[in-house]
Amino acid sequence: MPIVRTEEKQISYWTGRKGLLEGRETVLFIHGAGGGQYTWSYQKGYFEKQFNPVIIELPGHGESGGEGEEAIGRYAEHVFAFLKALDLKKSFLVGHSMGGAIVQTLALAHPEVIKGVVLVGTGARLKVLDVILNGIKSNFEEAVKKINELSYSPKAPPILIERGVSDLIRCRPEVLFGDYYACNQFDIMKDVEKIHLPTLILCGDVDQLTPLKYSQFLYNQINGSILEVLSNAGHNVMIESPQPFNMKIGEFIGRVS
Repeated sequence: MPIVRTEEKQISYWTGRKGLLEGRETVLFIHGAGGGQYTWSYQKGYFEKQFNPVIIELPGHGESGGEGEEAIGRYAEHVFAFLKALDLKKSFLVGHSMGGAIVQTLALAHPEVIKGVVLVGTGARLKVLDVILNGIKSNFEEAVKKINELSYSPKAPPILIERGVSDLIRCRPEVLFGDYYACNQFDIMKDVEKIHLPTLILCGDVDQLTPLKYSQFLYNQINGSILEVLSNAGHNVMIESPQPFNMKIGEFIGRVS
């Protein structure tokens, strides 16, 4: 994966086999806590057919350099620096969970670089279960298993949970803890109504980590937003229900464009 150097970090990213093509909408995907480019494995093939998909790995994650952060605002600054470094103007931003918090923060601070936002399994406030936050420090491997058990619906194939564990266990414990600490501190419930960008809100109907009411709050607060709830899907809805997930985003981009 290529690396772009900002003033502070070396950031790894993926752009597909043909890179960034003229005349196509650019879609930046931002992963959640402990994630990486693998988070969006089921989106790569679909989006590179008609868009310019860009998958960023946040500092301290995947092949990106440095440490992670303990504040959503700091991650948002890194993503903004990344957009400037690649000269990406008026992009669509897709953020999952913690990535959704980053997207909301950017939508408030830098709407001029954004054409539309997709908020996936996220909220204006992201309180973290004690069993996760404390568990990462006391028993990292068990915490990783618990996170993945809570990330999928009861009907999800066990192989998805197994893959999720093997992917997340590669994240350093201190980085994963920092991510969840950042989520736990995040709260823009009084400010989210100030987002005035085309917005699609996507979630699974059996999301145990960011329940449906989180998405419904976003829908009620962001004027003109669209809420799509996918059946029989949990927190990792982009992995569990990739086909309808991809189609909903593709249709949204088409309408905005």
